[in-house]
Amino acid sequence: MKNKLRVLIVGRIHYCFLSYKIVITLFFLSASFPFTGYAQEDVKRDTTVAMKEVTVTARSEIRKLRESAMPISVIGQRQLQGTASNINDVLARTVGVTVRNTGGLGSASRISLRGLEGKRMGMYVDETPMSQLSNFVALNDIPTNMIERIEVYKGIVPYKFGGSALGGAVNVVTKEYPPVYLDFSYELGSFNTHQVSTVFKRTDKKSGLQFGIGGAFSFSKNNYKMTLGNLDNRTVERDHDKFNKIMGGMSVKATKWWFDEMKFELIFLKTRQELQGIDLDVREAYNHSISGVAALTLKRKDFFLDGLDLDFDIGYVVGKYGLHDTAMNRYDWDGNVLPPVSPFGGEQNNFPSDGHNRSNELTSKLNMGYTIDMHHSVNFNAYFDRNSLRPNDPLMDKALGFKSNFPSKMNTLTLGWSYDLTLFDGRFQNAFTFKNFIFSSHSRSIDVYSVREPEPVKISKSYVGFSDAMRYKFTEDLMLKASFNSEVRIPTSEELIGNGYSILASPALKPERTSGVNIGMLYRHLKKHGGLIEIELNGFYNQLKDMIRFTPDMIPTMARYRNFGSVRTVGVEFEAKGDVLPMLYLYANATYQDLRDVRKLTPGTTVENPTYNKRIPNIPYLLANFGAEFHKENLFGGKEQNTRVLFDASYVHKYFYDFEVSRYQDKKIPAALTMDAAVEHSFGNDRWTLTFKVKNLTNRRVVSEFNRPLPGRYIGFKVRYLLK
Repeated sequence: MKNKLRVLIVGRIHYCFLSYKIVITLFFLSASFPFTGYAQEDVKRDTTVAMKEVTVTARSEIRKLRESAMPISVIGQRQLQGTASNINDVLARTVGVTVRNTGGLGSASRISLRGLEGKRMGMYVDETPMSQLSNFVALNDIPTNMIERIEVYKGIVPYKFGGSALGGAVNVVTKEYPPVYLDFSYELGSFNTHQVSTVFKRTDKKSGLQFGIGGAFSFSKNNYKMTLGNLDNRTVERDHDKFNKIMGGMSVKATKWWFDEMKFELIFLKTRQELQGIDLDVREAYNHSISGVAALTLKRKDFFLDGLDLDFDIGYVVGKYGLHDTAMNRYDWDGNVLPPVSPFGGEQNNFPSDGHNRSNELTSKLNMGYTIDMHHSVNFNAYFDRNSLRPNDPLMDKALGFKSNFPSKMNTLTLGWSYDLTLFDGRFQNAFTFKNFIFSSHSRSIDVYSVREPEPVKISKSYVGFSDAMRYKFTEDLMLKASFNSEVRIPTSEELIGNGYSILASPALKPERTSGVNIGMLYRHLKKHGGLIEIELNGFYNQLKDMIRFTPDMIPTMARYRNFGSVRTVGVEFEAKGDVLPMLYLYANATYQDLRDVRKLTPGTTVENPTYNKRIPNIPYLLANFGAEFHKENLFGGKEQNTRVLFDASYVHKYFYDFEVSRYQDKKIPAALTMDAAVEHSFGNDRWTLTFKVKNLTNRRVVSEFNRPLPGRYIGFKVRYLLK
């Protein structure tokens, strides 16, 4: 009878913890920690609840992730507030991560992890690949108020995520909500910046149905000052960089039907972004997009079999986008009128554009995990992606004098099998994964020697990869992590079959392959009266083969992707953070990453490669971050109030944006030290939160890749209302 009671109670509590983990965690925290700080969220100290002969231990999701076998950084909710305005701000302070911005709000940006960036990075929301959706929405567009945590995986991508990625992955986990939840925030900032986000959730306890609606609006003129290095360092104001985006969505979730969770979502997005000129004063060109997403999620534990868990997602994305560039005049920064790039107009490229391209994508992911016993578990994952593109730009065709727009289709299937092993009372963990990548495509492409005769392009290929990660705990606080991976990244549809107008198909393109190893030590100590001290050191090595790069083509105005060769990465990263005092939290991290060209010969020749063993340009190799937080409850008297004062500093060492073939080379991105500060005050038990922030405190001149000017000092004020 006691055993039955124990199983019943433990099983029931385990189910409740999975369904309402945030509510339970907050309840435990209120009883366990006498002060606020990052330790509450990062650790959420193990809490023991005694029920006669039953003992249940609830361990925070963040702690489980940090102590897993994979190399990972986890960012909690409190780190998403304070000086941060968006996800990129937070990721830029994470050890091993660089964010490559090209301008202000809404500008193009790339996340680089240990020097590997762009399409090599996997971008996920709730473990679902963003895939083609990334053409319309970036991770940076997701309001921080809607995020539970951000997981940054380094080198190895978890098997249950699906898809292909090499450098690692960023997974944004959105919040679970209590029965009634309202979250509204508004931020007003420099450069005419306005950001609004809101979400409302309501759960009917009797039926288990949860209804949600939310949205976000972002607007900025981005009219900051910039220095033009090509015009005697003249300072001008950016006058054509306005950005606005609107997002809206709704969801319905059932938790008391046959599935443990059945959720349906609809999302709408619309964007308009002006294009700022650097060499010339661009006045009319802009990008535009509109898209819609429908998604269905099904989850079930003990799916027809005890220990077998089902997780299934299917989604459909439809979008329309293009570049509008039809101006009949161009202008230099002195106001002189110049002719357009063609008789039919245009400011930007070598041809005008009035694109109304359409894309459709169907994605589905099936994940089935089976727990054999406390030591062994297996998992199967299947991810399928089918996308099609129908470009439409008759103005471009007219200016070029030939048809350059062709529809294309691409199918990708990734199959993954994994085996998890746990031994020695949980001190040893090992996760092995094997993947099979299958893809096919169909398109038409302009022939290199005759621009008037398009050729059919059909491709069908298959590749395999694998990875292994292990962790061993010497003590409760000290553990060793090691991992090895030999992965494959399937070329994207744009890389393989072009975009139908300016990028040609590359049917001979090989997928990128990488072999890498990571070894690290993690010390994670929970203080007796709450708080956390954490120190981590990692060393990593990676060999990237058949690196894919964007290069000009023989046909004027056209380009295509080609395999570059091999790149070797060696690096080390260090991070230390902790609650040094009950009211003071400090963190510091540093990363050194050395990427070298290891091609001995120039591709296709017997000539020695002049850049052999040279550092890969335009990628930072030394970066560091430091931050501090002072926090105290009821600092100004009263009750149910909390104050935080935050400071963050980031340093990026100077680096070249071309191969360093001479000591006199002057094409460098200068070193940058930027500082941010914020004061945050909440009252009414976090119902109201007011934040005043200053980014780039010293108004330092900062440039990104290829010396693109970035914003100076930004001053913002944010108000947030939370009802739960």
